[in-house]
Amino acid sequence: MGGVASRADLEIEALYEVSRVLAFSQDINKAFTSVLNVLAQTLGMENGTVSLLDPVTGEVFLEAAPEMTDAERILGRMRPGEGIIGRVFQTGMPMVVPDIAQEPLFLNRTGSWRNLEHDPRAFLGVPIRDMRVTVGVLSVDRRHAAGELTWDRDVRFLSMVASMVAARVRLSQMHDPLHRADRDDLVPAEGPGEEPLPGVVTVSQRMRVLVEQTERVAQSRATVLLRGESGTGKEVFARAIHQQSPRAARPFVAINCGAIAESLVESELFGHEKGAFTGAHGQHAGRFEQADGGTLFLDEVGELSPSMQVKLLRVLQERQFERIGGRRPVTVDVRLVAATNRDLEAAVRRGTFRLDLYHRLNVVMLVLPPLRDRPEDVEPLARRFLGQLAEEYGRRVELSPSGLAAMRACRWAGNVRQLRNFVERMVVASPRGVIEAEDLAGEDGPGPAAEAEPPWPSGRADGPTAGVELAGVGVGPPPTDEREQIMQALRRGGYVQAKAARLMGMTVRQLSYRIRKYGIPMERL
Repeated sequence: MGGVASRADLEIEALYEVSRVLAFSQDINKAFTSVLNVLAQTLGMENGTVSLLDPVTGEVFLEAAPEMTDAERILGRMRPGEGIIGRVFQTGMPMVVPDIAQEPLFLNRTGSWRNLEHDPRAFLGVPIRDMRVTVGVLSVDRRHAAGELTWDRDVRFLSMVASMVAARVRLSQMHDPLHRADRDDLVPAEGPGEEPLPGVVTVSQRMRVLVEQTERVAQSRATVLLRGESGTGKEVFARAIHQQSPRAARPFVAINCGAIAESLVESELFGHEKGAFTGAHGQHAGRFEQADGGTLFLDEVGELSPSMQVKLLRVLQERQFERIGGRRPVTVDVRLVAATNRDLEAAVRRGTFRLDLYHRLNVVMLVLPPLRDRPEDVEPLARRFLGQLAEEYGRRVELSPSGLAAMRACRWAGNVRQLRNFVERMVVASPRGVIEAEDLAGEDGPGPAAEAEPPWPSGRADGPTAGVELAGVGVGPPPTDEREQIMQALRRGGYVQAKAARLMGMTVRQLSYRIRKYGIPMERL
């Protein structure tokens, strides 16, 4: 016998469909989006959202919101206790708002609720609880014009759906190695060829801790600031963060802020329209647009000019920008990873780096130790480079015991980059086909192992060679000013920039930029 389905029948149908999509959809975002669509189509519960806790930032973010645009969803981050969603998350209790237009806690931060005066709506939010822990919030709204509102029944029904969603969250965490109880399998057994992260070769316990931190951070949306001396592998870790993240299938875009002329940085980051300036013959998508949906890596972020710092801050706050010469705002969803070898805290105190931008970038800080603080990694790194370069150049070079001992005792001012350059030089030019101790004579020693340095950031020089021992190459005690360091390296290298750059652990382009920046005359000082 036909007829209009009862409310009970609709609820049973909705629960069946919810259980089905949660069981068969592998992608958690698609699963929750399908759940919310079922609630809207079956029971008229519109504008549904699933918000989950970001364990790194401590904020609650919109994991799924099918009736919002990406630009709106990006704006929906709340601290616990902030707004209705934040209040439900903080208290762990359901909340019913008969008319959201009249509710002071309703922030409408995403801007997706409009015309509420003429189309009043009720708002319902219930916690998503895994055992006794609140992991998120499920919310919907219902139009007053849709008929009678049954608060108790709606809350009970949504609480059942939230329990099913919580089970799906728990299931996704069980398949995520970061949430397993036994985390020892994250670190492979020691060996010269082990890569606990793509591109990261290490047997050091200190680096293993960093690897675990990196894997944990990668799963979040938090901005990451990588700190460490030049050559420690900051871009390798940035790529690893991307590859271990849910954005791995989307683009990874890198830009070195210190290697681009200041006049071109804005165009490189944000793009330009045709005719925006001389030479702009067509529309150009900047790095933010190229990285949409993925990860943008800003290397040497401490080199940005004050004007560019302001523009970058605005993009991080609003997630929107305009191309040069354009009038239409461009909205992107980009996870930002930044890196610097500068002491940003000192730059903030000097007024050369904005405090608000510093806080925006420094949500999560990962510190990469210098190679001299983990000498046990010298051998596996050297052997990995020897294998790679032997294949590239078709020439095999061996590592003698004396050569290995000398390499472990070397200070490696340029860190992993300098080590690789040295190995490549030996593969290309070694007359014996064996690396001996005497081959290390020009590589910052060999000398006694460096004493442990203070944790980053330190009160040392804020340049790329902060803490680099120059006394070992006969130029006196380490200077505390980057300009003086560069001048001494130039003297040591006979004013050949390639030699000076090697001493500083930089690329020639990085050194050249600093020479221009500090106005260093290129004559024998």
